[in-house]
Amino acid sequence: MKALTLWQPWASMIAFGEKRIETRCWSTKHRGLLAIHAAAKLPPNWLGSSRHSEIFNNELADVLNVKRDAVSMAVRKLPYASVLCIVKIVDIECTSHVREILCQREQIFGNYEDGRYAWFMEMVECFETPIPAKGNRLLWNWIR
Repeated sequence: MKALTLWQPWASMIAFGEKRIETRCWSTKHRGLLAIHAAAKLPPNWLGSSRHSEIFNNELADVLNVKRDAVSMAVRKLPYASVLCIVKIVDIECTSHVREILCQREQIFGNYEDGRYAWFMEMVECFETPIPAKGNRLLWNWIR
């Protein structure tokens, strides 16, 4: 099965059903099942800069059911180096075609700048216990 490694907290937001669109700077012809894998560590500070914004952290605090000042600690407690769930890629669109019709939370949790792609996903299975796995870049093969 194909898999995609994401940084936390984005991987868990998908597993929680709070993020149904993953934005990428690249597209793929792959449709169907996709394992969502959480990277082994937190992203570098320069990557995913939106996570440092007040609006992002307010939304994330709501998702994680913690107070705003406890978000960083809660993110550190999320699972890492594990497959969290299986989704189904149902469509991929240019972000410029979809960003205006999305709910605010989806916009906050993704990067909808021009030239990017919105991967629409449906939840298939969320694992109660994350499955340890070593991730990789782009799409990679995961054997369950």
